[in-house]
Amino acid sequence: MTNQKVAIVTGASVGIGRAAAIQFANEGYHVAIIARGDKIHEVGDEIRAIGVECIDFQGDVGNEDDVKAMVAQVENTWGRVDVLNCNAGIVVVKPLEDTTWEDFVNVTHINIGGHFLFTKYVVPIMKRQKRGAIVNMGSVSGHVGQTQHGIYGATKGAIIAFTRAMAWELADYNIRVNSVSPGSIDTPMLRGDIQLESTRTGLPFDEVKREREKEQAFNRWAEPEEVAEVICFLAGDKASFVTGADWLVDCGWVAK
Repeated sequence: MTNQKVAIVTGASVGIGRAAAIQFANEGYHVAIIARGDKIHEVGDEIRAIGVECIDFQGDVGNEDDVKAMVAQVENTWGRVDVLNCNAGIVVVKPLEDTTWEDFVNVTHINIGGHFLFTKYVVPIMKRQKRGAIVNMGSVSGHVGQTQHGIYGATKGAIIAFTRAMAWELADYNIRVNSVSPGSIDTPMLRGDIQLESTRTGLPFDEVKREREKEQAFNRWAEPEEVAEVICFLAGDKASFVTGADWLVDCGWVAK
């Protein structure tokens, strides 16, 4: 068993997941990362260049066999899991009546199913250790109503509720469970949202982006690294008395 702490980060090929994985590496963790595309291997190379070990696993967080295989590889390699950070998620931006059953299944499969599966297979390791930290990915969409985000928002509300339930279920094992709810973060997912809105409204991309930036008190989007800092804080010992909480990283959006 390694003496280094170990973090599993899902959805780590881009955006907040990538930023979190690199932040954990910079803090000295060995890191295991997963995403569906082969870009995950480039992130693995970035992490190894920092000077820590990395498992870069190309797989689907909504596929139980992939999740079991990755968690087993992490346990067999390092013998421990200190942090689980679930970031993988997808979004559908459509009016409800245009949303198909396939859309619904895909979004819930990844956004809720991925959190469920990784928690299910990592928790036994953390229970044996009598310690661990889980940081899930909520969203402001789980707190406020957003047009054409009904299914996405429902999954994020579910993750916030799941986080609270797990915090109490795992408390006797000294396992802390929290979530982070970002506002507008400059990621490929958000830029895809803006492009869809631009196409739908006929407004230029930059004009739509400026309007969305006004939803933040500082009139700007955040960088993924700004969310990664909060994720790593919640995962670390300095947050030792924090569990069952959802941390808004939304620049005041929900407070308005």
